[in-house]
Amino acid sequence: MTSTSSVLIVDDEPAVRDLMSRWVTALGLQATTATNADEALTTLRAGSYDLAVVDVMMPGHDGLWLATQMQRDHPYTAVIIATAYTDLLEEDAPQPEIADLLVKPFQRDRFALALERGRQWRRQALEELQWHAVLSKELKDRTEELCGRLRASAGQSSPVEWLTVVMRERVQSTLEHGARVARFATATAREMSLDRKAIDELDIAARFHDLGKAAMPDALLTKPSPLAPGENAIMRRHVEAGAEILGCAPALASIAPIVLASHEWFGGGGYPRQLAGVAIPLASRIIGVIDAYDTMMDSSRQRTSVEPAGAVSELLRCGGTQFDPEALAAFLAVLGKH
Repeated sequence: MTSTSSVLIVDDEPAVRDLMSRWVTALGLQATTATNADEALTTLRAGSYDLAVVDVMMPGHDGLWLATQMQRDHPYTAVIIATAYTDLLEEDAPQPEIADLLVKPFQRDRFALALERGRQWRRQALEELQWHAVLSKELKDRTEELCGRLRASAGQSSPVEWLTVVMRERVQSTLEHGARVARFATATAREMSLDRKAIDELDIAARFHDLGKAAMPDALLTKPSPLAPGENAIMRRHVEAGAEILGCAPALASIAPIVLASHEWFGGGGYPRQLAGVAIPLASRIIGVIDAYDTMMDSSRQRTSVEPAGAVSELLRCGGTQFDPEALAAFLAVLGKH
């Protein structure tokens, strides 16, 4: 271990704090102590720490509460839980991510191993941070490039034609998915008696609701295994990228807000702005229903496709939470006619 690592020890028992502090110092690391969760947070606000060894049972806020706060506000500090009450970690409530678990009483060798695991956890977290920065920059650069090319294409082809070519070259299956969503979306809009202008806008928005995936890094588009949480967070930014690209064509600027809100949930909890209810454009609510249906039905977009009855059952289960009940009812009426 090197002297660059700093360790925050949080425990309400002075003897335990002193012992762990001596062990940390003997390992060539820098030790700082805190007697409770609130003091620990104050210490963390004053300076950064590589690792934190946190007791669970303390007066006031317990160690799991502290670990949760640290995961949110200090995500690159590796948390090691030290406790004699391991049953507290087996409750149904969500648990914070930790680097290791020390069961009291523990010996110095086990403590040293926990610190090494914490340092490995932190190295991996920082490597992921750097990787996500690379992906984010590539997404930004590709989005700006597409905007520039779209502007330059003005007068040579319609923006709809140009974007269709771009998606066909880069994300053919996404383009096909958008075409299917558009067919059902316009039929659903007619079922809801929307006017012609609204239907025309919905048709284009549905076709390009995943346009931003054309700006996504190849590493995410072609990854054979499921995306890691941080990678998935970047992939979700395709709605913002798509809206930005559409906004670069004056003729499509009115479509951008629909695309931006196409993954919001009627009951809240969607992305990117956590809108809910009528704050979500109606066209976006329609797209959300049909996007989910087509995704469930298409085996190329997930490991296994779902039978139509199963897809409808899932839509109904999520009505009012993920999906607008009115848009859902209209779509199911359209399905019934087919």
